[in-house]
Amino acid sequence: MIKIGVITAPHSIEEIKQIEPLIQDQCELSFIPYRQLSEIKELYNSHHLFYDGILFSGELGYKIWQQEGTVFQTPTYYLHIPEGDFYKRLFAISNANKHLNFSRVYIDSISKENNYMGLKEVLKKDEFPFSNEIEYSESIYEKTFQQHLSLWQQGKIDLSITRVSNIVELLNQAGIPNIFIFPSKASILEQIQQIINELQISNLLENQWTIGIITIENQDNISDLDFKQILLHKALLEFNEKEKPLSVIQKKHANFEVITSYAELKNLTNEFTECSLLRYLNQTLPFHVHIGWGIGTTLYAAKTSAQTANKQAESNNFPCSYVITANEEVIGPLGEETCLHFTNTVDPQLEQLSETLGISSLRIQKIMAVISKLQTNELTAEDLAYHLGLTLRQAN
Repeated sequence: MIKIGVITAPHSIEEIKQIEPLIQDQCELSFIPYRQLSEIKELYNSHHLFYDGILFSGELGYKIWQQEGTVFQTPTYYLHIPEGDFYKRLFAISNANKHLNFSRVYIDSISKENNYMGLKEVLKKDEFPFSNEIEYSESIYEKTFQQHLSLWQQGKIDLSITRVSNIVELLNQAGIPNIFIFPSKASILEQIQQIINELQISNLLENQWTIGIITIENQDNISDLDFKQILLHKALLEFNEKEKPLSVIQKKHANFEVITSYAELKNLTNEFTECSLLRYLNQTLPFHVHIGWGIGTTLYAAKTSAQTANKQAESNNFPCSYVITANEEVIGPLGEETCLHFTNTVDPQLEQLSETLGISSLRIQKIMAVISKLQTNELTAEDLAYHLGLTLRQAN
């Protein structure tokens, strides 16, 4: 079952709890309340590893932390108020207050950033409510409350509409008529259902089968090969003892196969930018190896892709590692400046071009990958030789 941690102000918990009975067979919500925005970072860091996803009850905490340049390590979302909810609430407010003039209302949740929720297209200039550009900082509670209070004390407003639940009590204490707006039950359910769907798909991807095929360079001497395989097996076991990313290590006739998951491979390769296993083996062993990683929805598909990736690695004149994903994207050599991303899928136009030019479709795809990487369609022979691992004569 999907587990979502909800970082929220206490005032919003009951609003979100309304939809729990509707998702209880798909998702478990755990509420992580905060009083001060300064608590959010510590709460996130201490909880995110225990959940499939983290949900902020509003954009406030999410945006403040995002402004710090934070990379969320767990899929992270926030609840927003759709325009439909916003206008339904404004209609209800207007209907309950027949003489309310919106030019005497302060709404702290509209700004240029969200296009004033479309109000500028609905209301005339002299009917437009007070608003303020949102500054996402840890002092936002105090600043937002002071804006409400100042307008109220100056006699400019008759009503405050706020999205900031933690200032509701302060508004009440100051005697300022106020309405707290929050997404409707229907939109909370819709947003959380979408999050559940995304996390389910993500979990399926993270658990895809991944196979690595490791081959030794220069396998001509059979007696020497046996000794090298013993050393390679020992090194694989030692690496796995430290990192524990591999669930299976199998010795085959001329290579080793290792089995792991897509999520573990992302860690091993630092999101497909390098290969820590290759680096460890080439630093530890007195000979070099090549690694091909294959990802697939079945073991057979993963193994087939791993075999192809290994051949790609062996085609280079230096030890390297390649990855072929489930959608047949080829990535490699990992960790090198010449690392390219291209696809193994058959394209009829490329096949026709291949026949016309007498160049394999795979090589054409690699050339296209070089063009994409260098952001130019003007390539020299030196460019091709460097990125495709060719001699200058072959590139010409």
